[in-house]
Amino acid sequence: MKVTLIGSMPHSNAEVALKKIIENIKIPCWPQLPKRCFKENMYIQYSENFPGIEINNDKIFFNEDKFYQEIESFFENYENKNYDYFKISKDFAEGFYKFLEFLPIIKNKSQEVLSLKLQTTGPLTFALSIKDYYDKQIFYDLQLRDITTKHLVMKSLWQIKQTIKSINFTVDKKVELILFYDEPYLSAYGSAFTSVGKEEILNCLTSTLKETKTLFFEFFGNDNTNLKIGIHCCGNTDWSILTEIDCLDIISFDSYDFFESFVLYARDIKNFLEKNGIIAWGIIPNNEKIFLVSAESLIEKLEKYIYELILKGVEKKLLYKNLILTPQCGLGNVKENVLEKILEICKEISKKEI
Repeated sequence: MKVTLIGSMPHSNAEVALKKIIENIKIPCWPQLPKRCFKENMYIQYSENFPGIEINNDKIFFNEDKFYQEIESFFENYENKNYDYFKISKDFAEGFYKFLEFLPIIKNKSQEVLSLKLQTTGPLTFALSIKDYYDKQIFYDLQLRDITTKHLVMKSLWQIKQTIKSINFTVDKKVELILFYDEPYLSAYGSAFTSVGKEEILNCLTSTLKETKTLFFEFFGNDNTNLKIGIHCCGNTDWSILTEIDCLDIISFDSYDFFESFVLYARDIKNFLEKNGIIAWGIIPNNEKIFLVSAESLIEKLEKYIYELILKGVEKKLLYKNLILTPQCGLGNVKENVLEKILEICKEISKKEI
């Protein structure tokens, strides 16, 4: 079975984290290390060269004066598709650079298809996390929202460029890249915490994914390389938002805790799967509950959930064929003994078939 991680790991040493991933995870990803330093926080990690962003004393905010000084350079590099301008420096993502170093080892361990996972903070979460001096989130400025989309697309394409460059394509092997846009803020939709409407979210996410795919196939796509894009939300949300995005390949959700709400959207899920969509089931606990389960019991739980969707008209073949398994969410804050058990179960599940 295909198993991957959401991204974050609880280490401060990138090599230690990456070796754990390579040893246990079927589809390896690069480790985000929020405990290593403040700059590896999930939205700060992607903030470099965003016009107007300031990082001082472990705080990040938007400076309007700085914005007007930097906006021309931003658009010039964006229009010229200068991906290196949008790089993520080693200070912000040491795990990604270690991932590039280890790609030859990862490649040699793979079979016919080399599957790799990358990740970027989604535009909704990024723009709702960054505020100006007046405590206003930049998402509510339409120009800054558009810049956010462009900025994160280029951050993603830079990751892809570096990954492809680090792989030797002389071997007869297909490469499947998976890119997740992580959107925990989706779980705030419809609550008192945000006034963002469904159409705003749909437009923002659709434009981000569409441009990512367009640029990928324009500059990097070939017969041996493919890209699938997913959106991960670790809480509850209106799942019909994601099923309406035509260019979305993977919906990643916490099925361990939130399947009961997910199944309410069975008709939307059916339509999504019929368009070759994939469900990434966050069926593996990322906390102390991991000691109460086994690989076998989690697969039983998954099959029970799949059966409930079948009863609601979702095709059995599509549910079994188009799935990936993950922990519920990132592992950046878990204890060492919990992490070891999670990875052990991930490895066990990856050896099983259903």
